[in-house]
Amino acid sequence: MKNVIKIFLILVCVYAFSSCVTNRETDLLQDIKLNYPQLTVKAEEYKIIPGDQLSIVVYAWDPEVSRMFAGYTPRLSYRGLNESTDVSTGSQIRNLENTDYIAPVTVYADGSITFPYIGKVYVQGLTMLQAKNIISEKLNTFSEGTTADVTLANRYFSVLGETGANRITMTSTSMTIFQALAIASTIGPYGDRSKVTIIRQNAKGSVSKTFDLRSKDIIDTEFYYIQPNDVLYIPQTSKKFFGSTANFPALLGLLLSVGSVIVVILRAF
Repeated sequence: MKNVIKIFLILVCVYAFSSCVTNRETDLLQDIKLNYPQLTVKAEEYKIIPGDQLSIVVYAWDPEVSRMFAGYTPRLSYRGLNESTDVSTGSQIRNLENTDYIAPVTVYADGSITFPYIGKVYVQGLTMLQAKNIISEKLNTFSEGTTADVTLANRYFSVLGETGANRITMTSTSMTIFQALAIASTIGPYGDRSKVTIIRQNAKGSVSKTFDLRSKDIIDTEFYYIQPNDVLYIPQTSKKFFGSTANFPALLGLLLSVGSVIVVILRAF
């Protein structure tokens, strides 16, 4: 019987130690030396690729031209009555321009877009500013004094892995990986931070790179910044099964069952 108790205690200890997650496995910016090439890396300006959704807002001095681009010009919303005086202020004060209703323009597989009255425009490989300048130039040629503002509508990244899946809107077209994960808040204690993978789309398809998120050596490397449409994959560690709260009753029951079987066998022989 003493042997049975010893075996049972050993199994309990194995479970306890196998489910422990240490600071070494979860802390960021650790002094873990890696062989990643250290470069003076700056946040690259996002360059348009096929499949992107561009939000194009047109500004025209000519009211007739503005009506022609009605689907792409901002609508002005006015305030109503002043709550303290009950006097209408709608003709004096206006709110921010409303562009939420403007449908994005898709970049075709050949890297171009089609826009009303100016036709086909090749935008693949351009930054937002470059696309804005080209489209504004064509609009100004169509009608003098007409310009455009161009932003990326599909400005988000995705996180997959240990805690499920999530798609998060980006505050800008370039963020550090720490900023991105702070917004995502999806890495649980059993996420394997030593094997984080970035999957990135480009004009030629997609590329994937795996790195150790825990190391401060990733700063000033190609892994430090993310871009729109990036997918971050964070696998779970082998301790997930042993440490999961949901599995604890099952594991405890398994240990008790094993102990009971051992007792029966010892008594039988």
